[in-house]
Amino acid sequence: MIPYFFELYFKPKQGWEKLAKENFTIKELYLRFAIVFAFIPAISHFIGFTVFKNVYIQGIKNFLEMAEKDTQQNPQTVEYMKALLHTLQDNDLTKEIMVMLVTYGFELFKPVVVAILIMFLSGAFGGIKNPNKAFTVAIFSLIPSWAAGAFYAVNSPISMFVLFLASFYTFYLIFIAAEKILGIPSEGSKNFQFIILLIILYLILSGLIGYVESGITFQILKS
Repeated sequence: MIPYFFELYFKPKQGWEKLAKENFTIKELYLRFAIVFAFIPAISHFIGFTVFKNVYIQGIKNFLEMAEKDTQQNPQTVEYMKALLHTLQDNDLTKEIMVMLVTYGFELFKPVVVAILIMFLSGAFGGIKNPNKAFTVAIFSLIPSWAAGAFYAVNSPISMFVLFLASFYTFYLIFIAAEKILGIPSEGSKNFQFIILLIILYLILSGLIGYVESGITFQILKS
């Protein structure tokens, strides 16, 4: 870990200024940081499906009961939840491990999406277009979201709230890095426009990618 790792998250302005002096390669960023932290949401899902599976089972049953009364509920979501329920009730470790690996793969893909958006938008707003810097911002900004993924182990409203806060903080870190790392000027609110557009595009892309991920997971669960 870099010596000022925690300073980045408690004092992001100072942390990014120090991090700007580093010259990480994409390979180095993945080997030192991404493969470790991206595994947290994946293993947490697996722990939730095994150690705390009764909490998940009850939550799914509650959802399905409400879905029966809601004619507007997406049929695909209902079928997905039924397949997950059967997997948990059968204690099918093979499927649960496969789901964990799929989750891990898509978590590792997140920095690619974020870094591409950063590179695409950075130049348009007067910043630099450097792949290594883009991945530096993407991976270090995603670490709080990955760490918060530990809450997937327990399916609860508190977990969802913590994950939302972590996602918000991820974009805040990118907003600070826009000026400190990417060189996007704050004049004319360019850094603010940059982060707003990045959030919009990321939400659109993550929705599409999430749809693909859920489709793959569903095929595993119902197999």
